[in-house]
Amino acid sequence: MDMFSELTDALIITIISFLPFEEAARTSVLSRRWRGLWRSTANIEFDERFFVRDNVPVETQRVQRLEFINFIRCWPHEDTAELVLRRFRLRMSKPREFESDVQMCISFAISRDVGALELDFSDPTWDENDMENHEPEFHLPMQIGMPPLESLTLFACSFNPALLINLRSLKHVSFGWIAVRMSTLNDLLRNSTCLESLRLKKCWNLEHLSIFERDLALKTLVIDNCNFHRECFAVEAPNLRSFKYSGSVGNFELLFTRHLEEAELDFGSESEFDESGGELLQTLLSSLDCARVLKVYIKCLRNYDHVHQVVPTGEEPLRMQSPLNVRHLILNTALHRDEYWGIAFFLKSCPFLETLTLQMSPPRIFPDYQPPFQFDPSRFWSGNIERLYRCVLRTLKVVEVKGFQGTVNETRLLRYLLYNGRAMQELKLYLSNEADGHGGDRSVYFQRAVFVMGFPKASPNAHVMII
Repeated sequence: MDMFSELTDALIITIISFLPFEEAARTSVLSRRWRGLWRSTANIEFDERFFVRDNVPVETQRVQRLEFINFIRCWPHEDTAELVLRRFRLRMSKPREFESDVQMCISFAISRDVGALELDFSDPTWDENDMENHEPEFHLPMQIGMPPLESLTLFACSFNPALLINLRSLKHVSFGWIAVRMSTLNDLLRNSTCLESLRLKKCWNLEHLSIFERDLALKTLVIDNCNFHRECFAVEAPNLRSFKYSGSVGNFELLFTRHLEEAELDFGSESEFDESGGELLQTLLSSLDCARVLKVYIKCLRNYDHVHQVVPTGEEPLRMQSPLNVRHLILNTALHRDEYWGIAFFLKSCPFLETLTLQMSPPRIFPDYQPPFQFDPSRFWSGNIERLYRCVLRTLKVVEVKGFQGTVNETRLLRYLLYNGRAMQELKLYLSNEADGHGGDRSVYFQRAVFVMGFPKASPNAHVMII
């Protein structure tokens, strides 16, 4: 029996509203009855990138952008008059060319009492790792009366800070590609007592970061490559669950409770090696000692996170005063010899580690970096009792290598982990899809993975999976 035929249109629209907008549009081909139902979805996403392609001539892009605008203009119709929107997203570049259409979209969303409003006018050609500031592409008019929003996202869209005063029901706020002052954030935190997540991406004009509000409900804090006048970060957030930071190493004073579950660190924006970075990073890691998941990686493969290089610098090799509570450690690494001491540092500092994920990426090596000790790379992971770390011997169960190519450095570390990992259960090798420049491809990587399967294992339960 076709059970969908027994459902009312209202119930089908409710189901469609839980689908991503692009998937909701595809339901129009199911039958004549479904052809127009998706247009009443409570989850609207007008995304220019569904229409405009990157790899086409500029004139073709102009035609595609006009098709996108015409699609928007035809959207409001009689079936949406009583629609209450759960989420409305408008994502387009160059909004100044179609300002009246943008105003129409915003008015349409607000008149439907939208719960989550997302306006993204950033240009996909902007470089996220470039510290250049871009003028906002659109200014949100002050005269627009906002509904009781729960979520607000403004990218490359400036606004009057007074607009936030009456938005007391906000739970999620994201600002990107705009100038934001610390006073604006303080007003937001003070007025929006229900705020659970705050995300800042490529924002500038921030003097520093200072968050101290009583009874703060904040659970997620994301700082993504923002431009601060001073790299000073002081945060007291008793309910924080997730902390993610991308940018330069700075002075961190983070006062969290034991609720922190996940921490993510990305120092790929560093342009030069700084010997003081190790001590600063140690202070930051000490603040994150209760996190169960620690990610140390970068998002852009063109820049390599040098955290593995700066950790063991300073007057003496760094040692954590107290062990980290990390159960899952994710490291973006090329397994270059200059990273060995940093990797060893994390293994030593995570005595309860259960899962280790290595995300392989091209190295970004500092030419003036000197390792803290002279050592033989070929013997670093073998024959040295000092590197029989507690987690490797007792708790490490799963090791994942994403982007496996079977290089010498990869096989050295994997041999060490298998030979000493008494609790090891799984070694997952995800083969790289990239050529290594020396004739290596997936077939070659597979043969090298088979070679790893023959390594001696301390645990009889250890299985090697090739994926």
